[in-house]
Amino acid sequence: MARPSPLEIYALLDKSNCKDCGYDTCMAYATDLLERKTKVTDCSHLMQKPKQAKNRAKLIKITTPPQRPVVVGVGDRACEIGGEEVLYRHQLTYYNQTAIFVEIADDDPDLENIAKYLSDLKVERMGDVLTVNGLALRNVSGDLEQFKLAAKKLTDISKLPIMLCSLNPDNLLGVAGEIKDKKPLLYAITKDNWESIGKFAVEYNLPVVATSTNLDDLISLSATLQKLGIKEMILDSGTFYGYGRLPVTYDNIMRLRIAAIDKGNSNAGWPVMGVPAAYWNYIENKDAKEPWEHKYQEIIMAAIMESIDTNLIILHTGQKEEDIWALLALMTLRQSIFSDPRVYPTVDPGIYEIGEPNDMSPVFVTSNYRLTKIPVEIDIKGANLDAWLLVVDSEGIGIESAVAGGQFNAGSIAEAVKEFGVFGKVKHRILIIPGMAARLSGALEDEADALVVVGPRDSSGIGKFFKEHWKPDEFMKQYAEMKE
Repeated sequence: MARPSPLEIYALLDKSNCKDCGYDTCMAYATDLLERKTKVTDCSHLMQKPKQAKNRAKLIKITTPPQRPVVVGVGDRACEIGGEEVLYRHQLTYYNQTAIFVEIADDDPDLENIAKYLSDLKVERMGDVLTVNGLALRNVSGDLEQFKLAAKKLTDISKLPIMLCSLNPDNLLGVAGEIKDKKPLLYAITKDNWESIGKFAVEYNLPVVATSTNLDDLISLSATLQKLGIKEMILDSGTFYGYGRLPVTYDNIMRLRIAAIDKGNSNAGWPVMGVPAAYWNYIENKDAKEPWEHKYQEIIMAAIMESIDTNLIILHTGQKEEDIWALLALMTLRQSIFSDPRVYPTVDPGIYEIGEPNDMSPVFVTSNYRLTKIPVEIDIKGANLDAWLLVVDSEGIGIESAVAGGQFNAGSIAEAVKEFGVFGKVKHRILIIPGMAARLSGALEDEADALVVVGPRDSSGIGKFFKEHWKPDEFMKQYAEMKE
């Protein structure tokens, strides 16, 4: 199905501009509905008026992506998985990043510490907060009571979504019944246990994982579960290691995504998951590799899966603080892959305080491209400087390109200096511009009535630059001479 336009969505609304949804107009609501910034249920007229039932059903149909989304967990940390419209990011964008779940054994004596560590783990990078998305509790003990105890501990400690993993249907349902209000993901439904787990999931409206290493059987199982009434499902076609087997894993994931997104197969139209943690099942006792080598192989598989928009992955490596490198690598890669190619990542123009600047602190100038501004700020802080940072509107483009394209120019910098009252905050008239913008210095001195100092080409050199070149008294003498 082709992506609808805002006008097609608008045509299904009552056009009353009632503002009950929080938007001034129905067209504004339609535009944001298409971009998934609001929901069909936010339109009270559609939801409450019987005459709107037909339009409501049609609107839900045309705005549901070919790969339907699945929500696991409840509350602020609930995780939406899948829901993509395109195979490749450049065709539009990806809406929901790969969910990273870390497995924990139900008999692990360190279970509570692991759960707390993963729940509290937050890494700030380039303006984003990077986290893991959930915990996969494995019934390694095989004991129902131990499984229940572990699940209770997790729900008491963590608000992260939980995946319950057991191939014993009695154990899986026994624990799911205890924490059903947390909306756990049930792993896994097979062709042998589909009826018992499926009926339970329908009764309590829980998401499930359907698994088979045979794609035809997996598609058939999906169809059966949908007829049963399952509303949220994730597909697992297996994760394979060993010579010649990695391509099988890759191909199965891509075939499911292609069937859903390009071919419109509703039985394949669900999120797809992989289990890089399965690597540890392939290791033989006599294997001579170092532990880090094994961990590296698992993370390579996880990176491959992220790169092809596998919607959910389960890791083993990452439970311990000493393995933070693995999570950092995957969360950083994920941040890059799932950035929106349609939007320049920007920050607001303005004058920012770094540390506790005073009236003789330096004024650094940069662009409002987020991946320029934030590293500059980090490097100023890293050099233990108190400084002012003037962020100029460059239309979200980095320094080198914006200088070449004219978005970062003497006029725009001078306007920002005036708009944000830079020289009302300091007793000097010195501006430090990036080395990549050196050619603007002469014109900027005229436009801004300032002495312009050319700083390092890369912000990592700010600390050294400040120690060796920041001489405000000498610079102000130069400014006075320039004005004579």
